[in-house]
Amino acid sequence: MLKWIYRVPLVGFFVKSAVNGSYAERLAFAVNILALIGICVAVFGYPVVIVAALVMTAVMFTIIVGVTSQALWSRSVD
Repeated sequence: MLKWIYRVPLVGFFVKSAVNGSYAERLAFAVNILALIGICVAVFGYPVVIVAALVMTAVMFTIIVGVTSQALWSRSVD
């Protein structure tokens, strides 16, 4: 999945830097993401916060289902 993100011209460079870089680069990446969300809220308003919360709800639901279903897939059928 990360290889696909790395191929996006500008975003890939920043993600690769955040994954492989030092603590300062990771912190700068997090600050830039928060600044981007802040700018989007300033431009588009409160719906950006709502959409971001809905997207993160779907992502976390998928992660929770994936983690809890690992036990079902790892069992052998005898």
